[in-house]
Amino acid sequence: MSTLTEKPWLTPGLSGSAPRPEKALRTGVYFLFGVMTSLFMLFFLAMIIRSQIGDWQPLTEAPWQPLFDSAPLWRNTGFLVMSSLLLHTALVAGRAGGAILLRGCLVLSGAAALAFLLGQWDLWQTFVSRGYGVNSTPAASFFYLLTGLHGAHLLMGLAIWGRTLPRLWRQASAPALARLNLLAQYWHFLLGLWLVLFALLTSSPETYQALAALCGVKPVDVP
Repeated sequence: MSTLTEKPWLTPGLSGSAPRPEKALRTGVYFLFGVMTSLFMLFFLAMIIRSQIGDWQPLTEAPWQPLFDSAPLWRNTGFLVMSSLLLHTALVAGRAGGAILLRGCLVLSGAAALAFLLGQWDLWQTFVSRGYGVNSTPAASFFYLLTGLHGAHLLMGLAIWGRTLPRLWRQASAPALARLNLLAQYWHFLLGLWLVLFALLTSSPETYQALAALCGVKPVDVP
């Protein structure tokens, strides 16, 4: 009966209604997913619409164009897939109490993500060496914009990975594993986003035209 007269705002330890930090962090991450999805969808739509204007030059149709050989993109995609799988394996190992596997997979996951970013940078250098700078063609501009934006989000994830690694290295506590779970979800989201971006960047002009038709956009000739 004494608890009925308690004043929780004056009594320490009775603030049970306060939200847990993990729950608030999870809500923030899911909100970020929604914002990122909306942002990239708008850019994807803008690229599809822009591709229907007559001065659009594809990047994949001729041997001198930078994306005619898609092997570098496939290689970079492999690095990102590997990074995502390793991070998920680290999470599973942490929940099972496998400290050595957890640490190894965490380190390798970060290394694979860094390899992806370095591969993207190398691809940018290929673009520049072939005369496809940021302002060279509309297609090249969209390539830099979309891959740069995706890379920036991955860099942000690596910064969080760097802060999470020391905590998990010392002890795989429940709060640390909860954060690792959110980081793994973020990694999987970036992988899914990259796969969509990869498919769009390597699509043929006919595919762009079909997508534009679905959106009700007609080709426009440039006089």
